[in-house]
Amino acid sequence: MVETNSEDIWFLDSGCNNHMTGNIALFSSLDQTVKSQVTLGTDSKISVMGKEEVKIFTKKGEKKTIVDVYYVPGMKCNLLSIGQLVQKGYNVFFENGVCTIMDRAPSKRYISEVKMTKNRMFF
Repeated sequence: MVETNSEDIWFLDSGCNNHMTGNIALFSSLDQTVKSQVTLGTDSKISVMGKEEVKIFTKKGEKKTIVDVYYVPGMKCNLLSIGQLVQKGYNVFFENGVCTIMDRAPSKRYISEVKMTKNRMFF
C-alpha cells in the first residue's frame, strides 16, 4: 500500500510489532495519551507519542484506513506490520516475489499486491 509521494511510502515489515510512522501529517487525529517505547534492532529504544488511524492510498488509488498506528517522532519511514495485519484477521501471502494482502472475513476480498524490489523489500 503506497502513495507516490516518498514520505507516504509504507514498507511491509515482518519484524516490527506495530504499524508506525514519524509523519504526524498522516494522522487526522492523534490520541497523545498513548505513550510507549519501541525497541529497535540495535536494542536502542525510541518513544511512541501517540496512536490513531491514518488514511492512505494504494498503488491503484484506492483509499484505505490503517488502524492502531503508532506515532514515533523522528522516524524516517512508515512501517506496516505484517504481524499486526495477520493478528487483525487479514491474510498476507508471499509467493513468487509478490505479497498479496486480502481483507478480513467475511469479505476476504483483494486489497493490494506488492511486488518485491530488486533489494528484496516490499513497499
